Amino acid sequence: MTLSRISLIFILTFSLASCSKKHEGTLRNQSIRPLVKNEITKLNSAVIDALKNKDQKKLTDLMTADLRASVNETLTPFLEQTSSIIKSKGFSAVDEYHTVKQEAQNDVTVISGNETDNDYIIQYHSPSEESFVSILEPKRDGDRYLVTTFYTRVDDQWRLNTLQFGRYTISGFTAPELFRMAEKEGGKDHLIPAINHMVLSNTCMTPAENNWQYRIAAEMDAFNQSLTEKAQVIYPMPLMITEITTQPEIFKIMPQRVDNQICTMIKYRSDINIKDTTALAAENKAMHEMASTLFPGISEDLPFVFYRAFNEIPKEEISTPYFGFVRPVEGNFPTTGK
Repeated sequence: MTLSRISLIFILTFSLASCSKKHEGTLRNQSIRPLVKNEITKLNSAVIDALKNKDQKKLTDLMTADLRASVNETLTPFLEQTSSIIKSKGFSAVDEYHTVKQEAQNDVTVISGNETDNDYIIQYHSPSEESFVSILEPKRDGDRYLVTTFYTRVDDQWRLNTLQFGRYTISGFTAPELFRMAEKEGGKDHLIPAINHMVLSNTCMTPAENNWQYRIAAEMDAFNQSLTEKAQVIYPMPLMITEITTQPEIFKIMPQRVDNQICTMIKYRSDINIKDTTALAAENKAMHEMASTLFPGISEDLPFVFYRAFNEIPKEEISTPYFGFVRPVEGNFPTTGK
């Protein structure tokens, strides 16, 4: 055997050993080895397909034994939810993280960054030294949702150890972006618009449930708490409008989305029979004329204010008849009943 052949064998052996050696720590996105990334992409494709088609067997075949045992009762409603939203096999990876630690049974924290409001922290438990997280966005119109897959390496195979699904944006905005909009409204003393934005922010605050936390979560929580306390003082519910002779009683104010705009819905109890639409409309007209004074900002730069009149305050999970009004900020208005 010649020296050059010995050298070639040594180089090949060294190269293969180097390729098989795992890093220690966390690699992100383009830093992840293509071989590992390709393995995970195939698994993620199978996960998205199972979520789209409510394929329980396909999904459970990918899971660790522990996850499979823990999801028996919750998997069917989970798949009902995902299949109603995911209509395409297409998806993109927002972020991916490959972590290797020396110890089995370890807690892992990955941080997307420390500069922007949308930066986030993901925390999870891995039962093995090697784990992988993919944050996936299914292809769809409208609000964006995320599927977050947590894999662990078991007997030299990747297994799904945790799976999360949640809303990422509402009306085109993430939770931190809606929070900043709420802050702006609050700075103008527009309490109801500020609360509307925070209500929506809270619904997309944790797209991967308890595994996800935005970098500015504490700031968002503190602002939300201050808004709630202020609203309880200024607008105690139910709120009777004594300036109107029929004294309608507002019991709930909430956001109403119109395309990518966030309007206001006011729900109230009226002593006028909701079948008497003429008298009900007169009462509502009087209420609408006062609304901008009562609730500053609800009509600023927005097309509509929405109302629902009830004869009794609805009880939870009981359908209660109402009559609805959609009031343009200016001009005439259509009505809808139920």
